Amino acid sequence: MNIVLEDVTKHYGNKLVLDKLSLTIPEGSCVALLGPSGCGKTTLLNALAGLTNIDGGHIRYDGLTWSSKGYTMVPEERNIGMVFQDFALWPHMNVFENIAFSLRLKKCPLKKIKEQVAEVLDAVQMNGFEKRYPNQLSGGQRQRVAIARALVTHPSLMLMDEPLSSLDAQLREKMRWEIMRIVRGADITTVYVTHDQAEALSLADQVILLNQGRIEQANSPTKLYREPATVFAANFLGCSNILHGQVVERCGDYSLVNCQGLNIYTLGKLTLGQEVKVMIRSGDILINTQGQDPGSFLEAIVLQRSFQGVTWQYRAALEKAPDIQLEVWSTQEIEVFEPIQLWLPAERCRILKEISDNDKMAAIC
Repeated sequence: MNIVLEDVTKHYGNKLVLDKLSLTIPEGSCVALLGPSGCGKTTLLNALAGLTNIDGGHIRYDGLTWSSKGYTMVPEERNIGMVFQDFALWPHMNVFENIAFSLRLKKCPLKKIKEQVAEVLDAVQMNGFEKRYPNQLSGGQRQRVAIARALVTHPSLMLMDEPLSSLDAQLREKMRWEIMRIVRGADITTVYVTHDQAEALSLADQVILLNQGRIEQANSPTKLYREPATVFAANFLGCSNILHGQVVERCGDYSLVNCQGLNIYTLGKLTLGQEVKVMIRSGDILINTQGQDPGSFLEAIVLQRSFQGVTWQYRAALEKAPDIQLEVWSTQEIEVFEPIQLWLPAERCRILKEISDNDKMAAIC
């Protein structure tokens, strides 16, 4: 069954945290709530869990109202599993006891408890660790136990609150793959809260980008990354170059935008004279190479460079508009102050919403 949120509103004092937020979470999907600190993602997760009341709207599941103004179904009646940021394992209980705790509360027979604990330990590849205590486990192992504890009751909904934030970078990368394997294998509807775009894009079927308690944009990871609709979405997800300009010509399915004297072709039939913001990802700009499709050639000079292991990260000033610097990613190694030609494919140049008169320059991540 789908989880349906309609006009969900939440205040903390005079601060509006969730602003009439509506969302449908399909059964069996993995949805990531992504956004900066204070955008409302953890509050929304707690509302789904029944850990916080809402001030307006409804949260419904399988025909039942979970939350509405003045009513909150208690968490134990929602059949949810939750993985916390700090794992929240009982330090005086071993792995088996931690996982079995909720089953004991439900007064399940011992045989059933042993079977279900063994099942989830196998799912998270922690067989043989039953008698160890949390302080005898690594960070990744503790995380697996926390996930097993959430899975053991066969929940209808799994909620994960930034579960990788306390791990180091290498372990976080490894656990991303593990969580993906476990969540897909369990086929449980999952809501995953994170401020890390790599986690959201790699784990989720759908990413919900939140901004100040509202949904800025919601889409599949690839669509959201390649086709951001707003300046906020473009800058929060990946590295973007954003130019302000005016539409000066229409050429079939393309439009020509003048950006401070630069002619930028973009896909889309726009209105002549319209002021727009044109976005292109740093990885979509080609260096010293002309593509086959319509696009724009710009002369530039490399001002800075940084080696990122797989690619080089460059900042280049444009010859016709020296005040504008574009960030470009490429596997080519180019020296600082070397002149280059940049090719901006028209189909990769996106028009963004929310034009600001105070932002006339190129915005670099």
